[in-house]
Amino acid sequence: MNRKKIGLFWGCLSSLLAVTVPARSQSTGCTASPDAAVKCFVKNALSAGLTTLPAGMNLTQYKAYGVSVSYIVQTPHTMVFLLGTMGAAADALPPVNADGVTPNQAAQDAAVGAIVDAALRDGLIALPAGTTADQLKLFASSICGAMAQYGGVSIAPGSLLRFLDTYIVNATMAGGTVDWTKVRTNISTLVDSLVASGLLKIPAGGSASNVKQFASDVAVIIHDYKVATGKTTL
Repeated sequence: MNRKKIGLFWGCLSSLLAVTVPARSQSTGCTASPDAAVKCFVKNALSAGLTTLPAGMNLTQYKAYGVSVSYIVQTPHTMVFLLGTMGAAADALPPVNADGVTPNQAAQDAAVGAIVDAALRDGLIALPAGTTADQLKLFASSICGAMAQYGGVSIAPGSLLRFLDTYIVNATMAGGTVDWTKVRTNISTLVDSLVASGLLKIPAGGSASNVKQFASDVAVIIHDYKVATGKTTL
């Protein structure tokens, strides 16, 4: 089973867990607690061939990951953010090099991990209780893989990343050096304009500065992805 199918499994399970995880403990075994129920589900899913152990992860670790997924989907703010950003990453940051053929999963994984790190660091999302940053990154990567399965007609979810990339391209000087001051200035102007027009809503407790910093961090992530894949544009 490839990583996209594993991602699809966790994507479907996320929706299921969001509405079925019990609020209180039951008796013993698989019904002793919500966490125990999830661990049993993961073990049975492996036995039935619905999913497979990711490389380098044992059964105990995978069960713990399953529990972390149940926590993530019960944190709507983080979940919605990941769905949006991973849809964009699946579209605009595919795991292939510039030739469109040579696989480069490491480049996409690095970008996904960096996006999660930036979102946490810049205060756009919070780490759900009982979840590690590595588990959140693994979940994000799984969702990214699942979203890459869709091939129907849609507005490209990676449009915003490509828009940010135009700032990088326009600020790239002869020799390939990027004028990051120019990029950050353009991003700041864009965010201010979106807020003023009502197209960008800043939640309570947040600030335009947080959004600007995250967008600037993502611009650097896009640049690093392009270097890793040999692409000149997304």
